[in-house]
Amino acid sequence: MSYFVTLTFLAWVGLTTILPNFCNTDPSKSKLLNYDGYLQSAYYNSINTPAIVENNLVNSHIVLITAHPDDESMFFTPSLTELSKGNYNNKIHLICLSNGGYEGLGNIRERELHNAAKLLSIETVRVLDFKDDLKVYWDTDEIKESIDEELRSLKKQYGIKSKREIVFLTFDEDGVSGHPNHMSIHKAAKEYAQAKHIRAYYLKSWNLFVKYSNLFITSIELACRWLTKSETIRAKLAKYNIDLSQILLLGENHSQSIRIYSDLNSLFLNFSTMTWSHYSQIVWFRWIWIFSSKYMNSNELVPM
Repeated sequence: MSYFVTLTFLAWVGLTTILPNFCNTDPSKSKLLNYDGYLQSAYYNSINTPAIVENNLVNSHIVLITAHPDDESMFFTPSLTELSKGNYNNKIHLICLSNGGYEGLGNIRERELHNAAKLLSIETVRVLDFKDDLKVYWDTDEIKESIDEELRSLKKQYGIKSKREIVFLTFDEDGVSGHPNHMSIHKAAKEYAQAKHIRAYYLKSWNLFVKYSNLFITSIELACRWLTKSETIRAKLAKYNIDLSQILLLGENHSQSIRIYSDLNSLFLNFSTMTWSHYSQIVWFRWIWIFSSKYMNSNELVPM
């Protein structure tokens, strides 16, 4: 087992961190300005950058809507660490609907959220007063009213004139963990985004096997991505009617989802926001999540 884990980790490092240094020419980079001086490096790699540029997740105000402090670190860090990179010219905003006070730690958790936001380059943080409860579905209209109020404030503060500058990011209908607070946000955010014609993406909830596959399935996905970049390999596989992009839902025509992958550098940051910033939440089972969850190293964003 230890050999398998070690080999999987080494394969993942090679695919995400080493290989991009040698295969890093992508035409999508020409659409970005070199604000941070890293544009021609593997910091902007051919794994993530093309999808982000093609889907116009640049020059935008990304509004992440979550239920509790630590949601942003447990589930969304691969997206946040990528989308906050300087040359994409995004501003990340976080609306957290509760302070996570179910166990009486609301004030502590709110402070921890602000610490995590600094690490993740989140521009603004708003913590609202919805009740954190494992058994409660929040009122849809109340959530929509809160979102509308926060958006009006953001528009005024940043001089946002067009709805096209705003992108919502939140949970899907299953809320990743099946938490009713998460699921309530999806319903409200979807209705609001559709009514106001705001672009929105939700984080896909994977099944249990994928969710706890750590780097294994991620490495398979990435290996297939690199293989499909080679016309020679694609031609050879086509002789046997094998299409890797279709098998793993990687083809642009097969799936509209955007897959974002962390590399070794950003993985350390993902771990830090959870283990250091949200220290009050580091109980024994949280370590299982940190070291086995695929959400710590990749996200799949699906347009609403």
